[in-house]
Amino acid sequence: MRNRLSWTLLFSLLVLTASAQTYYYSQFQLGGQFGVRNPGYDGTFNGYAAHFIFGLNLNERAFVGLGVGNETFRGSCQSTDATDRTAVRRDYDTYLMPLFIDARIPVSYLSDHSWIGLLGNAGYAPRIGPVYDRGFLFRGGLLYVYETMSRANYTISASYGYQELNRNAFDLQRNFQHQHLSISVGLMLK
Repeated sequence: MRNRLSWTLLFSLLVLTASAQTYYYSQFQLGGQFGVRNPGYDGTFNGYAAHFIFGLNLNERAFVGLGVGNETFRGSCQSTDATDRTAVRRDYDTYLMPLFIDARIPVSYLSDHSWIGLLGNAGYAPRIGPVYDRGFLFRGGLLYVYETMSRANYTISASYGYQELNRNAFDLQRNFQHQHLSISVGLMLK
């Protein structure tokens, strides 16, 4: 399934590239992540993230790129399963390094120098060390871009995310389907 999805996304990117005038863009963003829900557990995880994205500017109609990030989640949780007799509150502290596909689409131009749009990304965080978790991620939200006269543009985004966290530590062998809100500020060069 993952292989088929990868080929479909690559083919779509090639078709979009061939049908539009393209330029490159890069995006660097920093933000906070605020846990909303962790199904099956009492407790959420908060953290912060830094992402770098490089991609194609498809004639100012869409921005499609590949990204890499470094994310941290911290908090505590306890199982809400009534049959779990070992349900104790445990601390959670982990890192992620997700690789993802990013898309940004302008929806409405507010002025000659600013616009709002939609953003979305999907990807996977591989386990690259003992303190790094792995799992799929999906994120979608709103984006505000303020364009300056130079190539540097400022961005603010708010998004809702789903992050699969597969923890394989000896003290906490659980998988989480963590949901969070993200607020980010960034710099887009195009």
